[in-house]
Amino acid sequence: MRNLIILLIVSLICCGCGKIENTKHDAIKIIKLTQSQEENAKIETAKVTYEKLKTEITLPAQFKAQNKSLEKIYAPMEGKIEKIYFDIGDTIKKGDTIALLKTDEISQIQLEFLEKIMDIESDIKTQSAQCTLSNSEYERERTLYNEKISSRADYERALAEKQKDIAKLNSLKSKRSALINVYRSRLGVYGANIDTVLKTKKAQPYIELKASIGGVLLERKVNTGEFVEDNKEIFALADLSTIWLVGYAFEKDSAKLAVGQKVEAKSGNESIEGVLSYVSPILDNETKTLEVRADIENSDFKFKPNIYAEIIVNTGEKETLVVPDGAIEKYGDYNFAYVKTKEGTYEERKVETGLKNEKYTEILSGLKEGETVVTNGIFSLLGESIKMSEK
Repeated sequence: MRNLIILLIVSLICCGCGKIENTKHDAIKIIKLTQSQEENAKIETAKVTYEKLKTEITLPAQFKAQNKSLEKIYAPMEGKIEKIYFDIGDTIKKGDTIALLKTDEISQIQLEFLEKIMDIESDIKTQSAQCTLSNSEYERERTLYNEKISSRADYERALAEKQKDIAKLNSLKSKRSALINVYRSRLGVYGANIDTVLKTKKAQPYIELKASIGGVLLERKVNTGEFVEDNKEIFALADLSTIWLVGYAFEKDSAKLAVGQKVEAKSGNESIEGVLSYVSPILDNETKTLEVRADIENSDFKFKPNIYAEIIVNTGEKETLVVPDGAIEKYGDYNFAYVKTKEGTYEERKVETGLKNEKYTEILSGLKEGETVVTNGIFSLLGESIKMSEK
């Protein structure tokens, strides 16, 4: 596209253009324009100066969930996935049920519990009736004793029977509570519920697979109706409010990187600042790169795990030779600038560039401080240069 633009510019340059000289000993192209040609080209210039530029390193990177915020959910026993409540990318709150697992093993445990609890409750019912009876007997004997009709021995025997029946009833109630607590703990390990079983007196062979952290569902490895084996990984979720951006630095840049340096993360049109939280002390033997990580605030979940990005690390600043942005162009395989040596006369210089920001480009070679470079009208000069090359 740029070459097409250049050709169009060349075709528009008026006939009888300025004189062109080629100093063959150093291959520097010298282009001369008349005053009117300069005005038509709208030539603008600026000085080559020293300025302070931020020094930066740009690294290829990828977003990843932080290890501490990653949770993998496994099937606690084999069974059938009865229902799934969330899909990949959904936001989940801590304690939410992600899926329902139906399992025969839970059903067997609950039926075993029901058999025991119903036996105890039957005993409690019988013992409660016995307590009512012994309390009535005690009240009768107490009345007779107070009226001097019954002996003290009969009264005390009735009192002892009442206390014995009450103790037995309390023992059965304690046994019932202990049994419930044992099975609540036993089933709770798997995420199953005992309270509904108690209420309905029916087995509820389901395990609720719950989220122990809030986050975003990253992986779902099962579908509704699918049978899963014990300890199979079926879901993964992560708290992505803070996310890692993991980058890889080349060996030559490793000494410039340190924990705490400010970084800019770029992915597509999105950009956000962060801080380096980790710099690996070991260089990878095969890739000869150093892993670094930046903590990126991500409360709006813009950045997802596995998305590729760039880390731009701010490593300080340096004073260096620069030209304004727009003074450097690329043609073919080299960068060049046009230097104004006197009125109407311009040299085309090959230059080597370094750092760049929104205002300046660093010059490593090809220009000197104080020289005047063209910042606007470069394409007109380039058109003249191409015409000269074609002669």
